[in-house]
Amino acid sequence: MEKTLDTVEFPLSARVRGARRWLVATSAAGAVFVGAAVASVVADAFGWVSVPRAIQAGSVLVTLFVLPVVWVGVHAVWALRGRAELFLAAGKHPRQRPTDRQMVDHLRDEHPLTPLSWMVSVLSGLGTLCLGVALPYALADGAVLAGALLGTGLAVSLVALVLAGSSIRRAARQGSEDRRRRAELWSLPSAVERRLTNSLLGTGDGGHLGA
Repeated sequence: MEKTLDTVEFPLSARVRGARRWLVATSAAGAVFVGAAVASVVADAFGWVSVPRAIQAGSVLVTLFVLPVVWVGVHAVWALRGRAELFLAAGKHPRQRPTDRQMVDHLRDEHPLTPLSWMVSVLSGLGTLCLGVALPYALADGAVLAGALLGTGLAVSLVALVLAGSSIRRAARQGSEDRRRRAELWSLPSAVERRLTNSLLGTGDGGHLGA
């Protein structure tokens, strides 16, 4: 017999709401920082304001590499907390299911840690490539300190790459388990099912480049 479920807004805890506020604050701060970085580059290019190259380079690097990882990490914390509470609420309210918005926010096909793991793997891969190329030149020039720093960075990048790969596999298994649990608990309209396949990073099928 098909289950008849009522769609309700499950009340999430203060921890989830707090994580949501952190996500909004991170988004706002990131937007301000990106706007300032772009403005500094444009102002310097047109000669309106003289901006030191070091500041420009640092702001561009932070915008391209640091902010996306931080935002996706904060989003993962919020999504994971809500995911745990929605699955817990299902045991207490078996004839109800979360709203479509709550499903998309916290129970999409993609595990919340998958985008973060992919971003770390890409960045650590780039770091491994760049440091691996630079290290032999530093050693050939006899730059011991630079070689030590580059070697340490290379080791850290390799460890991060291995850990990210392991995290991707664990998240994929957990995502499959979440989809199975969700299917057992709630029957969903096909339109909602399609929305749940959307990846946070926008590849469109719940997967990622290179998966």
